[in-house]
Amino acid sequence: MARPPLCCYKTRCYTPCLRRALLILGQQSNFYICNPTTRKCASLPHPPQRPGASVIAVVAFYQHHTSREYRVLWVSYSRLISSGVPVQSPEYFVLTVGSNQPRCIQCPTVSQHTLHVTQSPYCPPVHHRGSLHWAFGLNLTVFDSVAETFRQMSRPIELGHMVSLLDMGGSLALWHTTCDSITFDIWVLQDYDAETWAFQYRISLLAMEASPPLNLGVKYVPSMAVINEHELLIEQRPDRLLHCDTDGVFLGNVESEEHGNKQILTRHRFQESMISLPLFETQEDDDVKEHPFLIVL
Repeated sequence: MARPPLCCYKTRCYTPCLRRALLILGQQSNFYICNPTTRKCASLPHPPQRPGASVIAVVAFYQHHTSREYRVLWVSYSRLISSGVPVQSPEYFVLTVGSNQPRCIQCPTVSQHTLHVTQSPYCPPVHHRGSLHWAFGLNLTVFDSVAETFRQMSRPIELGHMVSLLDMGGSLALWHTTCDSITFDIWVLQDYDAETWAFQYRISLLAMEASPPLNLGVKYVPSMAVINEHELLIEQRPDRLLHCDTDGVFLGNVESEEHGNKQILTRHRFQESMISLPLFETQEDDDVKEHPFLIVL
């Protein structure tokens, strides 16, 4: 029987984190680090699960600027099965790729407007100025990838909770949608140190001249991804992926020969690279074939 391709949801295989051309793939409780360009893979050890914790997951994958090492940020926590909400303070670990000795690091400060950083394959952190950024709660959570510490950063609280973080041509940006998911506002960070934001773009699906015309009668919480500083992808309903510019001009529909219109938009971006790691070189060809997924480009 042929093995399923990369990111096949039937096998619960996902891509939680990406750094340049390296991927971390997870299936059940097993994790692997892979380079799709070289098709090399290796098992990734994870920290021991602390007593009472029901979840241990990857939340970030980054390169340490000083040592040039690739490192993984893990979280361990327990949650209510019915809601998925953590019921105790998460514990965070850093593991250097190639090592099996994780380090416990400082937990982020939590206020009434702050949520813990937990794993989500659909909301990866945005890497900017040597730090990783998440839009959780009414603040941004920032992880300094050099000092390996957390801090909080302010953002426009009038946007409420329905925001997502983007990288707009090297600048941090927030996009916010109205309750009817028809109008999208994009705010861009003007001054990183002063934490000042400015309204930049508004995209209205009502005004978009799409072909075929958009069906706005179905309420659907959309996703947005940036192609470059002027072009975007908007997931409008599960069966419609729009290509437009920041002025709201329709540029086309994105379709796949393999999946048709049934595509799931994430904000992971792939940059081809021939990066090699020492642990890849220790893998025999027969060992690589044993991994429970097939890399297809």
